[in-house]
Amino acid sequence: MKRYRKSIRRWFFTLVTTALAVVTVLGCNDPMISEMETRHQEFNFTIEQELQRSRNASALRPASLPPAQAADMEAERRELDRMIERGEWQGLFN
Repeated sequence: MKRYRKSIRRWFFTLVTTALAVVTVLGCNDPMISEMETRHQEFNFTIEQELQRSRNASALRPASLPPAQAADMEAERRELDRMIERGEWQGLFN
């Protein structure tokens, strides 16, 4: 009788351990979690595409300034060139 109890106990613990191992390996297939993972992957893919587009776009076209700002910068550059020609460039760093 004692051997029979040990045998049943051993069989029961083996069954419980196997069931826990199966649940652990297979996991809980929660549809909400799988949907969130799918959305996360799609979101990452979209972000990567947008980053690639912005890199390609910035490499293809140079940044352009508004006409008024470009004219102001050109005038300032000409003034600095005149100062350098007159030898007043040392005053630019003070």
